[in-house]
Amino acid sequence: MTQPSWAVLDEANFHYSYRIDKVRAEYQMWRSAQPITDVLTDEDWTMLSTVLYTQLGEPKHRLSRFLDALECLDRLPKVKAMVESTWLLDMNQLAAIESAVAEAPVAITDDDFFWQALDDDLIDRFTPTRPRQLTPTNSTIRKTVKATILSVEEAAAPDPEAPTPEGGPVPCDNPGALLSSLPPIEDQTNILLVEDLDDGQVRFDLTVDQATGTLLADAVKKAADEQECSQANAMIGLLQGVITTTVTTNIYQASDIPDAPTYHPSRGILTKEAADTLAELVTKTLDMNQAKDAATTSYETTPAIRSYLIGRDWTCRWPGCNRKAVTADADHRINHDDGGPTTAANMIMLCRHHHNRKTDRQVFYLVDHHTGDVYWFLPDGTWVVDQATGPLAPTQKRWVQTLHQRRIHRRERLAAKAAAERFDAYRGIIEAEPEPPQPRPYLPWRKPPDTPPRYIQV
Repeated sequence: MTQPSWAVLDEANFHYSYRIDKVRAEYQMWRSAQPITDVLTDEDWTMLSTVLYTQLGEPKHRLSRFLDALECLDRLPKVKAMVESTWLLDMNQLAAIESAVAEAPVAITDDDFFWQALDDDLIDRFTPTRPRQLTPTNSTIRKTVKATILSVEEAAAPDPEAPTPEGGPVPCDNPGALLSSLPPIEDQTNILLVEDLDDGQVRFDLTVDQATGTLLADAVKKAADEQECSQANAMIGLLQGVITTTVTTNIYQASDIPDAPTYHPSRGILTKEAADTLAELVTKTLDMNQAKDAATTSYETTPAIRSYLIGRDWTCRWPGCNRKAVTADADHRINHDDGGPTTAANMIMLCRHHHNRKTDRQVFYLVDHHTGDVYWFLPDGTWVVDQATGPLAPTQKRWVQTLHQRRIHRRERLAAKAAAERFDAYRGIIEAEPEPPQPRPYLPWRKPPDTPPRYIQV
């Protein structure tokens, strides 16, 4: 099998037919459970879920989860056609799509442009590029949806360089309602709640902005690793001053694409506000193009090589593992003691558990240095391909370019729509039949319009 394909759809797989039958049957069962009419009230949903529970034996939370997933799928015609023709995705994966979409602002989900963009992005994600490729995990699926949400939000954002409309600002019809809807003047970004618990303990709940939270989380994680303690004890030690640490926070951003998104290994795509704040704190810039081919004679990676590996892999590369690469080990494909170089072409990120499995020689792999693909050779004689999902992976680089193109396309589309509306309005004016002249209203103190003039002889 040399054509791009998904490993789970390999007909030579012993489990293939059983999996297809299961995925198809579950899908059809949930389709049969979809209500014929809209469920508009809680009472309607209570009755429907009760009836479905008696007929399917499914609890309410699963009913809600999977019926919402199908409703979401119905707005993605390309993905729906792919699902019903290949049975690649099961109900849990469809639910992962819906759960990520549910986090989008209502204004985004009401826009047809968003659904078209999401449909295209998911089809791109679910189109294999290698033979026997591993199916994207639920975490990767959610990241794809969130990336689409971000790209559409960025595309819909007003252009700060756009000229101010000639008509000036739009007047506020109800100033009182507007003022009452605004947040208090006090800064509500950073909030600390302290709660006494019944067992004599005290709970602290701290909410901060994303940039501050990113720096705090990195410091606590570094202190916990150094002290070999829990992150809770590390934070206590830092607050009490009995622990000190120095931490480096890495963020990733393409330098050749305007307004490219900024990534953090744990937070993912950062908000523009957080990215701008952290960018002001940058003290050193590493060229990832150089780090890709850099090498060292040491067993330990240099900061640049490790940063590249994290940015390329993003998670543990073991099939199906989602542990973050920032907490993982840099594994040598050819062991360093056997002459394997410490360079990205010979290394991948593996969590400690799977690093030990590889070290025990239970599995073997090859790395395609140009694409970041990892070819896994399993004990049963089969092999699969795992694609890199980090911001330095080729697939993510293409998405960053798509984000920039989508922003330009949306502005062009809105401009064209506005021009078409102006043209329709103009055409309506020039093609409209002239209104008949309105009769002059008769006023009692004026002569009727048809009254002949009077002549007075003097």
